Amino acid sequence: MKRYLSLLLLVFTGIFFNFSFVLADAVKGQAVFNNTKVGNCKSCHDTGDKKKVGPGLKGITDRASKEWLAKWLEDTQAVWDANDSYTQDLKKRVKKEGKPKSAHKTPVKLTAEQITDVIDYLATLK
Repeated sequence: MKRYLSLLLLVFTGIFFNFSFVLADAVKGQAVFNNTKVGNCKSCHDTGDKKKVGPGLKGITDRASKEWLAKWLEDTQAVWDANDSYTQDLKKRVKKEGKPKSAHKTPVKLTAEQITDVIDYLATLK
């Protein structure tokens, strides 16, 4: 019995620490999202359903894969040009079919860690 309680405590502790790290990444991602000199996402995107310059981002990680989002944040134009099925749908929704360039811009190129953190933050927008 004691052995099972120890094992249960170990598993529960592991889950708690993993969750706290994800939460910390989401907090860092929110900072990038709101920082006008880094991500500046908030100037064009609402965290709800409302369209601003770009679409609202509520539930975005349910609509687009994290892999797609990472590619988009790393090199938007390459994803735009690749024109996969999700990108085609996005172009239709934002009425940009046939446009050679995406309007998406960030003030500075984000690091891989910043991209992951922003995606972790976006995953909280349910």
